[in-house]
Amino acid sequence: MMKKFKEYRTFLLCLILFVFFMIFGIYAYMQKNVPQSIGSFLLGLIAFVLMSARYKIVLFENEMMIYEWKIAAFLPVLIPYQNIQSIQRKSKHHVMIQHQKTSHVYVLNSDQFINAYQKISKEISTHENQ
Repeated sequence: MMKKFKEYRTFLLCLILFVFFMIFGIYAYMQKNVPQSIGSFLLGLIAFVLMSARYKIVLFENEMMIYEWKIAAFLPVLIPYQNIQSIQRKSKHHVMIQHQKTSHVYVLNSDQFINAYQKISKEISTHENQ
């Protein structure tokens, strides 16, 4: 069983960039600047693909993949379930995970994320007990 959740911060950033590039592309097209318009539409397409296809927080059967800032990049991090001490809901979109360190996860719905984690961890514990 695998469950995917959108990373809230990158979703909003890519949505803003998508709207910006589309508006700028239309403006450039109206000004008869076709190369700038095409470039802007291509950047908007890239922002749309990133918004819809990338940056997903994934709950696998034995670990979760989240995204964290590492130096200057937004990189995926795998956290095994046995290393997780607690998960706390901080707000509608913010979840704090205590493991070897503290990670902050931003999802579109934190309650669904916590419920999915609890369901998967419960299945793991029942499989280990059998």
